[in-house]
Amino acid sequence: MLRFGVGLALTIAMTGIALAAPMRTEDKAALQQQCSGDFTTFCGDMPPADSPETQACFDKNMSKLSPGCQNAIQAYKKKG
Repeated sequence: MLRFGVGLALTIAMTGIALAAPMRTEDKAALQQQCSGDFTTFCGDMPPADSPETQACFDKNMSKLSPGCQNAIQAYKKKG
């Protein structure tokens, strides 16, 4: 159940990263797969909602995120 909650929180948080562009199912899956550990490590204390604080956490920690997560975020931003 915790894993589902983290995945849901990550999906919500990552939705805001691309400036509210519509998110395809494939994009959500890639972000969840690549970034769930990073979310837990760096932003796990953030509320499970898309908020300015959650977005700021990802922005602040971008250089620390795993390469897979960074790539997934950048790929998603390019689509938006």
